[in-house]
Amino acid sequence: MKNKKVMVWILVVAGILGLFLLGGKSQIPNAQNEEIKLENESTKIENKLETTEAFYDFGTISMKNGNVSTTFNVSNSSNQDINLKSITTSCMCTVAYLLKQDGDKKGPYGMPGHGGLAPKVNEIITTGETRNIEVVYDPNAHGPAGVGMVDRFIYLEDGEGEVLQLEIKATVTP
Repeated sequence: MKNKKVMVWILVVAGILGLFLLGGKSQIPNAQNEEIKLENESTKIENKLETTEAFYDFGTISMKNGNVSTTFNVSNSSNQDINLKSITTSCMCTVAYLLKQDGDKKGPYGMPGHGGLAPKVNEIITTGETRNIEVVYDPNAHGPAGVGMVDRFIYLEDGEGEVLQLEIKATVTP
């Protein structure tokens, strides 16, 4: 019985020492590994959409004057093409359009679940290309209860799942 206890303790201690030794090896700096790491970091591809201004404040707007709109410039400054998979909004009172190079509008894109499934954009934005996203806000969408401060969001999702968020604000009066 005493021999079994001693053997168990020896195995436990040997196992713990083995874990320390194995864990320690991965922590030891290796000049060759550091060079590989630096090389991988310098060739990393940034695949995301960018905008210089992600926020627009309409200020005070009146329900009696109807819809208001603004345009956001979205660009691809990465070194590869980006697939703009979807455009969605945070509320049914807001829709967005992708303005195509030929001047046509693609959309409207709105809040998922309102009016069926949200249509996919599936538009390629090439390296160095800038596209415009027109955002339209309807101050009458919520009726008389919709007066006051509003804050809405527009989400652009690429094929990799990265999301660019745009935001609009307004103070709605009757």
